[in-house]
Amino acid sequence: MSESLAIIDLGTNTFHLLIAEIDEREEFKVLEKFKEPVELGEHGLDSGRISDAAYERGLQAIRRLQQIISLRQITEVRAIATSAIRSASNGKSFVAAVKSETGMDVKVINGNEEASLIFEGVRNGVQMPPDQDVLVLDIGGGSVEFIVARDSKPLLLRSLDIGAARLLGRFQPSDPMKPAEIRAIREYLYQTMAGLLTELKEFDIKLVVGASGTYETISAMIAQRKKDFLSSENLNSYRYSGKDFRELNKLLIHSTQLEREAIPGMDPLRAEMINMGSLLIEVLLEEIGCKEMMVSTYALKEGILYRYIEDQKERVHRLMGNATRNLRAKAIRNLCEKYDYKKTHVLKVSELAQSIYDQLKPLHPFGTLERELLRYAAMLHDIGQFVNRSGHHKHGQYLVMNSNISGFSHDEIIILGNIVRYHRKSLPTRDHFHFKVLEQRQRLLVRVLAGILRIADQLDRGHRNSVESIKVVIEARIVRIMLVSSEDISHEIDNAQAEVELLAGAIDREILVEKA
Repeated sequence: MSESLAIIDLGTNTFHLLIAEIDEREEFKVLEKFKEPVELGEHGLDSGRISDAAYERGLQAIRRLQQIISLRQITEVRAIATSAIRSASNGKSFVAAVKSETGMDVKVINGNEEASLIFEGVRNGVQMPPDQDVLVLDIGGGSVEFIVARDSKPLLLRSLDIGAARLLGRFQPSDPMKPAEIRAIREYLYQTMAGLLTELKEFDIKLVVGASGTYETISAMIAQRKKDFLSSENLNSYRYSGKDFRELNKLLIHSTQLEREAIPGMDPLRAEMINMGSLLIEVLLEEIGCKEMMVSTYALKEGILYRYIEDQKERVHRLMGNATRNLRAKAIRNLCEKYDYKKTHVLKVSELAQSIYDQLKPLHPFGTLERELLRYAAMLHDIGQFVNRSGHHKHGQYLVMNSNISGFSHDEIIILGNIVRYHRKSLPTRDHFHFKVLEQRQRLLVRVLAGILRIADQLDRGHRNSVESIKVVIEARIVRIMLVSSEDISHEIDNAQAEVELLAGAIDREILVEKA
């Protein structure tokens, strides 16, 4: 049985409504999203109260969202209020008015609770590098949340009242901003964040993962400028460099509002204050020296949704590997089950493929995240047989690329589809459209991972589970894949040897498959 849940995020600039369906496997599907501009920070949040006009706009927005919820007959509603309402002297009055008019209970959360929920959404929505300090950043209208995480565990949670709307109201800069105004805002940010910056420097932060509207809009503009048009349509997990950001930031802080509105990827509702958020990111990057950035389209609302699932469901699913609550692993498992995968076979192929990958590390430039893609591709490699055994590699590619797998970026889905496509039959060429669109490093990744998967699949072609383990020996011009087995595996060896061409070309070595 599935159930529907409505989540309302009463933010500073916008009230957001997310309607999701949760199935019996504890996976959700977003059915609809709505947003209502409210500008609760009108006339400046530092005034300490929500203005009468903004107060009324907020109530009207809640009424409209409540109508949508009622029309869809959703009984489970979670409404959360953040910085603007929690810091306003009439915030409690607004919450009471919402209850009186709609019957809706609004929970006002503090900054650390907000940061915790944001992290819950982000860590389930994107794959963060393991064994690495990551800064998760959420720039709202009223507050900014900072979370340092490692191995999907939060190490530091902070919330500061320096959101984009709050900065705009405090400084009310010219249009475009004057150099003296830019200096004043930067100086204020340095002073306000001084303690936080000291804490952040205690970590070795290699990646900033940003979430929510301001950061998403900045990322969309960067994608447009880099002509990553497909990624601009599916921003989740999109990566770019600090240099890409600095080039855009220079444009934003020296432009007029009208000029910003004309930038491809800009959300017009954010054009007035986005340069405030951009300045904050600039200061942050200067201080922590981070050069790589990524965007998560999962944030507070999704965090509330995950927390609801966790609180309401007592069942615990044991997923692949150690990913007990990993959205990506859960999505892959559910896709496998949907298309009736042969569990014993794909788990054996996955085990063999990962063993080869790990032992070939001196010959390829890839790491833990790419290993994860190999694991998922191994799980998915035969799902095309659900359509037809003949040509199942092509059917599998189609299913992967058209199944809207949660938690994966557009590029990752294309790469997964290509690995599934090339696990058998013809080798990749630049005449194949979905291979041609990849960048050079991505094409090499597909050749390496699909090449490994071809061999691993053949080592269990008869689904006999006969190969117990693998020892890879790297010589000057030859790689020997030595197989340990107590059975006659000459058939598996012959089949695997016939499929070494793709991997051999990718690592520039002759490959011999032998019994140890």
